[in-house]
Amino acid sequence: MVCAVRGGCDDGDAELAAAYGADDAELVRRLAPGIVYEPGTLTLPVDFRECRAHACSDARDDRDLDVHAALRGGARATVFTHVVRSGGDTFVHYWLYYPDSTTGGPAKAAWNATDPAVRRDTESTYPGYHQDDWESYQVRIDARGQVAARASSHRGYQHCKQARCTNRWGAATGWTRVSRGSHAGHLPLRSERVGPPPATEGWGRRRTYRDEPQYPGVDLRERTTTPGGVRLVPLERVDPRSYRPLDPSITPPWGKRVFRDPLSDSTS
Repeated sequence: MVCAVRGGCDDGDAELAAAYGADDAELVRRLAPGIVYEPGTLTLPVDFRECRAHACSDARDDRDLDVHAALRGGARATVFTHVVRSGGDTFVHYWLYYPDSTTGGPAKAAWNATDPAVRRDTESTYPGYHQDDWESYQVRIDARGQVAARASSHRGYQHCKQARCTNRWGAATGWTRVSRGSHAGHLPLRSERVGPPPATEGWGRRRTYRDEPQYPGVDLRERTTTPGGVRLVPLERVDPRSYRPLDPSITPPWGKRVFRDPLSDSTS
């Protein structure tokens, strides 16, 4: 119903077909993730060719909002795509561009507690801040048709949010969750320990966990961007020369090792 009223829910599909052919284009669209944002996240992923600032990428921080365009500049929620085959598997990369990133520990909590207008005015002075934040959600389809996923995080990738999921693939749920500030990703999951009870844990007996999907509107009350309204742009049809880095230390997707070697755990 939302698609019928707003339109644009197949935005970019013709471009996908031109880049990948009908079958792969359908795959890329079908596996595109919904995005759920931790409270305190303002910006949407946007097209760097059209928007590179909060002024055109921020949306309301509303737990009940499903949003596909920025509040002021009107930039569409946009995700760049890339398809690569390796070792008999098909990989679909979904690259998300944010104008900037802030990271930190306890200081970050204090930073997030400040007035949003103050944060926007002084963000460039915050330690760990950088412009041009590229994050990704990656899907792997094996020869049996099983679908696994992971999301980029700090110097690696995550399935669940916990450290035990670092550089691990896991079952895809159709959603990726964006951490506030840094935009690091993980799949929204509920983890339950099912291994040996603590009293019996010892050498050679590892804790095991069961991860259950958490779905927005059912398990999570957080702002979302549902996949049908995300504009998808194949990077195969984007001229790298159209990208002018604001922060030369940040590598765009086509310069990253994982772009060529989809099993790499490197984010550089």
